[in-house]
Amino acid sequence: MKKKLYLVLLLLCVKVVNGQLKTIENITKFKVKNSGAFLDENNSADGYYFFYQVDKLKKGKREYAINFLDQNLNDIATKKMIASKRVQLIASGFNNEVSMFVFLDAKEKTFTLKSFDKKANAREDVVITLTNKQAKTVNTFYKTGMFQNVLIPIKNKGFLIVLTNHDGKGMGYTLKFLPTDSNLSEWEYKFTPSKENKGNYGVIPVALNKNFIVLNEIKSKLFSSKREYKTVVLNSNNGNKLFEKPYDKADPKLISNSFISKEENVTVLGQYYKPKAKLGKAQSLGLFVDVLDTKGNIVFNKKISWKEDVGKFLPVKDNNKLKGIGFIYFHDIIKTENGDYYAIGEQYKKTVSAIGVAGALLGGGNSVTQLTIKDVYIFKFDKDFNLEDVKTFEKGISRVQNLYDYGSPQFSAFMIKAIGGFDYVNSQLDKRRDRFYANFIDYERGDKNSKSQLVFKTIIHSDGELSEDKVVLPTKRKYFRVLPGKLGHVLILEYDRKKKTTTLHIEKLNIK
Repeated sequence: MKKKLYLVLLLLCVKVVNGQLKTIENITKFKVKNSGAFLDENNSADGYYFFYQVDKLKKGKREYAINFLDQNLNDIATKKMIASKRVQLIASGFNNEVSMFVFLDAKEKTFTLKSFDKKANAREDVVITLTNKQAKTVNTFYKTGMFQNVLIPIKNKGFLIVLTNHDGKGMGYTLKFLPTDSNLSEWEYKFTPSKENKGNYGVIPVALNKNFIVLNEIKSKLFSSKREYKTVVLNSNNGNKLFEKPYDKADPKLISNSFISKEENVTVLGQYYKPKAKLGKAQSLGLFVDVLDTKGNIVFNKKISWKEDVGKFLPVKDNNKLKGIGFIYFHDIIKTENGDYYAIGEQYKKTVSAIGVAGALLGGGNSVTQLTIKDVYIFKFDKDFNLEDVKTFEKGISRVQNLYDYGSPQFSAFMIKAIGGFDYVNSQLDKRRDRFYANFIDYERGDKNSKSQLVFKTIIHSDGELSEDKVVLPTKRKYFRVLPGKLGHVLILEYDRKKKTTTLHIEKLNIK
């Protein structure tokens, strides 16, 4: 069951109670088109926004507004704009000083970037003209829910805009840096496939700081399970490529996470495979860690075998599959102040979809397989990435239809992650208290003594211990949404259709 539900609500009159509760009443005309949180580098909410349509105007124009709230739901400002009825807000971001919104007009083939300071004062708009293929690709990705990385904030510096390009032998990518610091200049990094490196290339920024941008570059062919991965590191001040680290056929690796240490080394994590293995089909042998210096040299590496290392904590079959578990997708790697690492994973299996099979029998073209997602697994490593413990946290079953049937379960998980199909929401870091929160949406099935309920579940690391807490979500009301809150909190939006009111309230998580 897909549990990320989208809020449809209307705004007119707002009432604030104690800074933690907001009730929106007398809903008549104003339709919200998008909403979200302004997240800092620790995924703590600094504030919230609501983008909504105010009025219909002549010649296909519309009046829109963006309502800004602070982290305690107090109003900051409401900013209005006139634009085409086709305009879609496809991305937003916050770099600790400036918030930015990306508006797409697919017909006019433009990105309009609107930015505001912390007091919601408008900065100068930036308009990027797209090619026909760029506009078509962006619109397709947005409609399928796979458009996740168009806007990347860089703390106190600016924003990265990620675009495709189609100038060479396949599809490449372009990164545009737009500074918010007046001492910095714009730059562009462009990769275009050539005769020697034909294919479709995508890129995911997986780590960045004031000096570096770490990219996960993926080469693929349409409707093929073959994938090639490469780590590319740029200078974040000028866009120059510092180095690249390919993972070739002799040492195939699937990259999932990366971070930059205080020593400015780049740590890359993921799964490793047998030599010459096809990453879209093969079963991995385990997890890997590579630490690279600023020239791309490996200064530390580690392999954690499913069978020999993970097998000390979980049952592993001879074919390296986790017995009774299936597979684990790792969403995040968190380093604590004492140097330990925690990998936050979610269990999944590739199974047959009854809905997909029924659709195929009726002549439909849908996939007949799905990912069945269940419990949370948290792996603890010491400072040298020796596996010390694995904790299991039970979670209800959810199912997500695969986009394609071909390829390995790991390949399916990579695609489902791209469309936000897992139950994982995000992780929040509280460095001052050396805590972290791993957040999930969970469906708890009831029994004869209890009712089924949808909950926001968080796993909390505090004082070296892991515990869990939950906030029950309003399953009786069909329209609601969960947004990240400030550290140790969650924001829940509920829409009451009968009363025509929307309530926004912040819930505090219990820390044991």
